[in-house]
Amino acid sequence: MGGIRNAALGGTGISSSEDASAAVWNPSLLGNINFLQLITDSRPYLMQMDNDEIYQNFTYFTFPIKKVPGAFAATGGLFNSKAYDEGKFGFHYGINLFPERLSGRLSTGISLYDNYLNYSEIDETKSAFDLDIGFAYKLNNKVQFGLVTKNITRANMAIEGSGEDRLPFILGIGSNARWKRITFIGDLKFEKYSDTNEILFGLGFEYYLANNLLLRAGVNNNNITGGMGFRLFSKNWLNETDQPEKNIFNFSFLEIAIDYSFQIPVSTSGEGDSFSIGNGIKSDFGDHFFGLKINFGKDKGTRDQLQDLFPSRFALDLDVHTDTVFVEKVRIDTLVREKTIYDTIRIIERIADSDEIQEKIEEEAKKIQKSDIANINKATVHLIDALKYYYSEEYIKAIEECEEAIYLAPALSLSYLRLASIYYRLGDIEEAMYQLNRAKRIDPNNPEIKKMMDMLSN
Repeated sequence: MGGIRNAALGGTGISSSEDASAAVWNPSLLGNINFLQLITDSRPYLMQMDNDEIYQNFTYFTFPIKKVPGAFAATGGLFNSKAYDEGKFGFHYGINLFPERLSGRLSTGISLYDNYLNYSEIDETKSAFDLDIGFAYKLNNKVQFGLVTKNITRANMAIEGSGEDRLPFILGIGSNARWKRITFIGDLKFEKYSDTNEILFGLGFEYYLANNLLLRAGVNNNNITGGMGFRLFSKNWLNETDQPEKNIFNFSFLEIAIDYSFQIPVSTSGEGDSFSIGNGIKSDFGDHFFGLKINFGKDKGTRDQLQDLFPSRFALDLDVHTDTVFVEKVRIDTLVREKTIYDTIRIIERIADSDEIQEKIEEEAKKIQKSDIANINKATVHLIDALKYYYSEEYIKAIEECEEAIYLAPALSLSYLRLASIYYRLGDIEEAMYQLNRAKRIDPNNPEIKKMMDMLSN
């Protein structure tokens, strides 16, 4: 079926596929993907055989199209050996039904496949088309169900003149549930062949050990499975065309991750100490799969998601109404020291960093007469205290400290900029603009002052 994550989760995915591999498990789940995604999946077999060079490769690519709801995907899978090649190439589409009424809870999808066989030893090939249809229903943010019918037309893959060899009709159901950091997954499939029927099950769970590390394990009729996923790189960019007054923020993102999984047979069979797994290949080692995942695209986030998406930029004061001015004001005139603990918990300390304040003031002091340096040093103490009171939401005291700094060093523009930030926090835009105008008269080329004035004007 493909999918490194799915292989590690007991070969499940009818309700739980979260990436482009959903195309081959349940195409309806593509309706939840609105960005470009590329996944590669390599499965070399570690076997003890004379007929070497056996491996499987899968590729999945999702691509939404503007003004067309839902998402499209293209997939390809190849099984290669010296004497036999098998391929499956598909085009897929998934869409959320009634998004206005059901908020993305119900989705459906369809897959069209070209199944390909090539027997090189007898120089015979065969190609046939078939299709899958899937449905998914999200009960809430924690529970989801899936239903899929595969190989609906039961394409005949027999080589010409050799009779009938139809693909099995498959009916599968699945569910998954999230609890805190754990996801539990279960699939049940009925497979109807020409002369026999088979019922298969799969169980898996996934644990978020850290934001960039997931552990996986599972079991099915044939194998015990396990693996991990590791995010190598992740970055978000807030777009310039944001409309925060509508409480929606557009952003772009890039994420690169690697996945690993293994499967070991539940019971051994075969000759000697080796056992038979997967496609009947004998091995002493089990199967080991590796994959690369690349996500890139654009998405939308709400105000409540900004702290998770941009922790360094939106770590403070999100309890107030966020708009462009406040976002930029935080970036310009709030000094924050950040610490990471145990690689999973990020703590933002609200402290006045005296070194950063001193650095800003030293830049301004170069423009002021040396005779005023003593007063500038005294004013610096008041500005540090003003920021401490600002963080503790004692705004009147913060204003008093800024005014004391202005009394001591009236040529220090940072004091007026700090006052403007406090008055904006209090909702007094007129007074904030007045303080910025005072700062501008002192330092007309200061880019921070100009930028904040432009935002307040807009």
